Amino acid sequence: MKILLAYSSKTKNTKKVAEAIYEQIKDQGEVDLLDIKKQRKKLEKEYDFYILGAWTDKTNANKNMQRFIDQQEIHSKDVALFLTCGVPREHYHADDSINNYITFMEERNNRIHETFVCQGKVDPKVIIVFKILTWRDPNFIHKVTPDLADMVKESKKHPDPKDLKDAQKCFSNLLEHKIAHTSL
Repeated sequence: MKILLAYSSKTKNTKKVAEAIYEQIKDQGEVDLLDIKKQRKKLEKEYDFYILGAWTDKTNANKNMQRFIDQQEIHSKDVALFLTCGVPREHYHADDSINNYITFMEERNNRIHETFVCQGKVDPKVIIVFKILTWRDPNFIHKVTPDLADMVKESKKHPDPKDLKDAQKCFSNLLEHKIAHTSL
């Protein structure tokens, strides 16, 4: 099986997760690992399965990944998705983000086989922007509160070894059990 494991990474969180997944699944098929910022033109190779990782921006996969999906015409394909975001997996923002990514992919008639969300370090620039927006509008939705500050502090520990192991297990199991026993 030919698998494309492509990712978009801004602060290296998504890259770490993608590389961990690759190390685990590289022998489970013909797996190509691709940093999408290095891909300017249409891929010449066809793939049987796509694993697409992105960092979260405005509760969805970031625009670079969305553009890549459309440029590469990843439509009506078998896919698995993963996201990194600055909040814990249990946070509503993580759920909203992966659900929006799923919707984006389903709008392109893709078949989603698996999803995974991993907490990552928050880009320090985001907190600066939040502070400015809070200063401009006291009712800004992402007001910098002690809870938010604690969440940002906790995010600095991620992705941690457990996160990476969970990602490896998730995608290895997918390829071993779900995909191997079905015809795509």
